[in-house]
Amino acid sequence: MKNVPYILLYILLLALWSILFYNFFVPEKGGFAMLLLLGAAVFFSGIWAVLASLSHKWIGWKGYGMLLLPPVILIVFILGVDQTTFKYALGLTAISELVSLVKIFFYRRKLLRN
Repeated sequence: MKNVPYILLYILLLALWSILFYNFFVPEKGGFAMLLLLGAAVFFSGIWAVLASLSHKWIGWKGYGMLLLPPVILIVFILGVDQTTFKYALGLTAISELVSLVKIFFYRRKLLRN
């Protein structure tokens, strides 16, 4: 239950980024384009969640080590996608980094209070 606010923040920021990207960067607008953007967000989030859980389980990374995962995923996106898709993945990476930093900040603040 303690992770629910961060998950909700992540979902809210993903939806906001998808809407902004659709309105300003998508070359061909249509009803299917928004579904593709949301599907890409779910795909990126799934990759990030799997890598985060595996690195936490195998390597024991916590905190700042987790901030390395989204840029690694972004490097994979550089290799095989066009410029528009890369911009979308860059926004998703920024959102995941922001939510991770917020979570780390509030966790450290909680430790300092105790």
